[in-house]
Amino acid sequence: MNAPRVWRTVRHLTAEQWLYRAICRGRRGVMQIFPGVTRWRIRRAADRLPQPDPDSAPLVEIARIVLALQTAIHGDDPAGAAEGRFILLNRDFDFGAADGIDWRGEFHEGNNPLRRMNLAYMGYAVPLLAQGRARDLAAVLAILQSLETQNPFSAKTVFRDVWNAYTASHRLINLLSGLALYRAAGGTMEAAAETAILDHARFCAAFINANLERDLQYNHLLKNYVALTVFAAAAGGLPAGFGFLDAAIRTSVRQNILPDGGHAERCPMYHALSILDLEVLSASRIVSRETKDMLDDTLARMKPALAVMSHPDGDVSLFNDSWLGEGPATRDILDFDMGDGVSRLRETGYVRLGAGGDAVIFDCGPCGPDDNPGHAHADFLSVEISIDGSRFIVDPGVPTYTAGAARDISRSASAHNGPHLAGAEPIEFWKSFRVGRRGTAWELTDERLEGVAPIWCAGAQNGYAPLGSDVRRFVGLWPGEALLIADLWVGADNHEAASHFLIPDDWSRAAGRDAAFRRGTSHARMSCFAGHIVDVDEGRCWPRFGVEQKAHRVIVRPGPGSGFRTAALWIAWSNDAPEPSPESLARLFDTLRTC
Repeated sequence: MNAPRVWRTVRHLTAEQWLYRAICRGRRGVMQIFPGVTRWRIRRAADRLPQPDPDSAPLVEIARIVLALQTAIHGDDPAGAAEGRFILLNRDFDFGAADGIDWRGEFHEGNNPLRRMNLAYMGYAVPLLAQGRARDLAAVLAILQSLETQNPFSAKTVFRDVWNAYTASHRLINLLSGLALYRAAGGTMEAAAETAILDHARFCAAFINANLERDLQYNHLLKNYVALTVFAAAAGGLPAGFGFLDAAIRTSVRQNILPDGGHAERCPMYHALSILDLEVLSASRIVSRETKDMLDDTLARMKPALAVMSHPDGDVSLFNDSWLGEGPATRDILDFDMGDGVSRLRETGYVRLGAGGDAVIFDCGPCGPDDNPGHAHADFLSVEISIDGSRFIVDPGVPTYTAGAARDISRSASAHNGPHLAGAEPIEFWKSFRVGRRGTAWELTDERLEGVAPIWCAGAQNGYAPLGSDVRRFVGLWPGEALLIADLWVGADNHEAASHFLIPDDWSRAAGRDAAFRRGTSHARMSCFAGHIVDVDEGRCWPRFGVEQKAHRVIVRPGPGSGFRTAALWIAWSNDAPEPSPESLARLFDTLRTC
């Protein structure tokens, strides 16, 4: 154990997190030592809860929101699940039959239980039951009975995966939603199956209520509250012991959603998923008028914020722990376009430059909340870029949540499209989700930067301050024509500076001296006005979790200066693009130095 690193990590925790870290860890320890007593106590609490009603009108409304999410993940009719076949985070698993699942088996994820958790979410049950077929209800019951049989509380690590409160929250929401859709589709009533599923939902509700993730908070605790709200909506009102829920929801929403509508964890994917969570809460009809108004107001801010973090192709950017396919695309959530011009999320730290099919999404904010930055990557001042509606410069995405080299590399500064120093990191990552020392980034809005490009943004980051170096970036867009990315390193030059840019493999590299790429009728040429392109080599990206794709990696190194280093990358996709003059570039770098 590295004590200084641990201190740099935990010193940011709030007093409440410290308290519940002790309480929750102590409770889990007791649960592992006394599994029989734990199950008996949860069973007693569950028996005191009311029976949910699958025909509840609020539950049916909620179920349609949940169906949109699970259809995006599992498809319209995941009939293979009824035969024990699943696609879990883009990997195929075939157990031969619904009752043949090996819940405690190998899921190809090392020390991280995410795939086992996804299987236990039972999200596939929602679109499956929505078909209204009796055989699917029987299959879901077989899967559920298999889960219960193979995952007793005495099973090692069961409280990390199948009986984790976050997993149980998903499962409760999905089972109740699936049963409501089954009834709405005219499915034949099967008393034994429905009773067993509803009883499991009651048990999950009691388990979640006894194990709220107040130590982690943020999206985990919010999901716990969403699950309890769904149960209450199905039960016709707040059960005894759930009276805290209304105020707790307001507190959790304020923690998760920033004043500008962005998500505190700065992950566009989780932002989109949180919109669905808030829509579920709003549809529940069990929250107070005050809370309902707050939810609707928050959603009205979150949806435009999602547009700021999305591309012209209608889906999210992949900053921090984000990937495609984990939920509905932006175009399926929003009923308006992304807009043109400059859009800012000042507290979240994202800026979007947009015009038609061209867009730049610029990360110039903190890596996440200091008391829970687990989903952070070192993507300070990084960009994602679309040209003619196609993604041209992309974030690497997420290869894994498993601790190790792949996780470390994918979170590193050199894996992203920002200016960095070789062999140094602006954030101290360890294990899968731990963050020790961390810098931050912020937007530069100095009026002296006006006039270089029609629309622009700029930012700075201090993650290399311990090494005596500051880093700044300017991004200017000439809509329909070109883009300028100007990077400045100020201070010590003990580490080699560079900027890497990741281009997906569906853009083919054209022959020639410059880095030039083509995709269909679109083309882009990269050259440097300051510094130089030293190489275009093979890179990798994971736009969908764990699915590796080839990419081109353009490596730019700055030219030397007196106490500073500069690089200016010009990306043109029009032959008529107006290149900035050497004088305007010199003024730009002088301004960046003094911002």
